[in-house]
Amino acid sequence: MKFFIERYSKRKVEENPLWLVVLSDIMTNLMLFFLILYVFSIHPESEAKAVFIDGFDKENAQKQKEKKAEEIIKKFTEEDIAKKLAEELYKAGMKDMAEVQITDKQIKINIAAPVLFASGKAKLGSAASGVLAPVAQVLNKLPNDIIVEGHTDSVPIKSGDYATNWELSAARADAVVELLATKYAVPQERLIAAAYGENRPAASNDTAGGRALNRRIEIIVSRK
Repeated sequence: MKFFIERYSKRKVEENPLWLVVLSDIMTNLMLFFLILYVFSIHPESEAKAVFIDGFDKENAQKQKEKKAEEIIKKFTEEDIAKKLAEELYKAGMKDMAEVQITDKQIKINIAAPVLFASGKAKLGSAASGVLAPVAQVLNKLPNDIIVEGHTDSVPIKSGDYATNWELSAARADAVVELLATKYAVPQERLIAAAYGENRPAASNDTAGGRALNRRIEIIVSRK
């Protein structure tokens, strides 16, 4: 009697055969394989690789997120400081003699040469501190590299201490770098002096107004 009950019982439960367990493992592995192929197909190879690795390296992924957040904060800080500098120069009456330009790659502080130097000279005048002091405060708040560029117009030098416009622009750039480093404690390792003479005009040298724009000092703060 017991034999018939066990044989014909509808509730009889059979154990899963071994081949079914193996098959389920194979299907799982195939699913993972095709998922990886899909990721690589919708992303460039380098990007897909990064996505794949980040999926397993949560600590590295978190560090990357924190790094991106820091970069965003840094950019906003740079822009805020640059805008405040522009306001300070405006309050100092330098609206037409100095300007601040902000791009994704740099902050450019453009100062007309006559504000800092006498004609044909590379010695900083008495008004230079009033302009460079707020600039130095900005530079000291940022860890970025700084390039001080000297520019002139194309009128040849006929007298004075320098034989060419390039030599004059080099001396002026050096004078600004030295003042920023010695008087305002801007770290020397971040400062670079560059001379271009008349080779990078901002305007045409055919007019007096254009030549005035070309006689300038540009302080460039890298945002990379």
